Amino acid sequence: MIKILGICGSPRKGATLFALEQALEEARKLPEIETEIWSVRGKKIGFCVHCDACMRNKVMCIIQDDLQELEQKIVEADAIIVASPVYDMNVSAQLQAVFNRLRPIYIVYPGMLQNKIGAAISTGGTRHGGQEMVNMNILNFFLMHEMLAFGGLGGCYNGGTVWTKDKKAQGVIEDEVGLDQVKRLGLGVAEAALAAKYGREKWLEMKKEYDNSPMFDKSPLRDH
Repeated sequence: MIKILGICGSPRKGATLFALEQALEEARKLPEIETEIWSVRGKKIGFCVHCDACMRNKVMCIIQDDLQELEQKIVEADAIIVASPVYDMNVSAQLQAVFNRLRPIYIVYPGMLQNKIGAAISTGGTRHGGQEMVNMNILNFFLMHEMLAFGGLGGCYNGGTVWTKDKKAQGVIEDEVGLDQVKRLGLGVAEAALAAKYGREKWLEMKKEYDNSPMFDKSPLRDH
């Protein structure tokens, strides 16, 4: 089975969650796809305080709260779709905290996110309210963790962008273009995840032959 994890960065139950649900529903139309949603809503998520305990000890963030339940879900997922409302031309404060706190994944689980699929969805109350900037912030998180950033299918360049007019789920429904983008994004992520997983499994098997090759020596960049 292919696991697609949806992460909802909205503290409310409204447009962002609905848009994410639509994308995942579309993804499930392809075979072998299973989906799950994890939301920041109602969660206790502290801020990164840059104590660097994670880097020194090669462990996930030592702050104990609700973020721990997300860590393993991310590692086990074959693809991740992150959705956020626009907060002052950026992702929500809760989602930014999640991104900051997940910093040590590449040290604790080296290579586990490499070449997996990541995609973004943003919702905003105004037509040009910063949706594409939010998507770029999300895609940057994927790129930092060596994932493959997926923009979407046909005209959906850096993810799904929805104009809600502050009408919550009804606003998503009324934005025909945005809703179409979100659905095609979900379908495209499922297709890309299927191709990436089966191709990745073959590559990892082939890579065993090169385990001692200098080309795969540890990079000093991973220690920063």
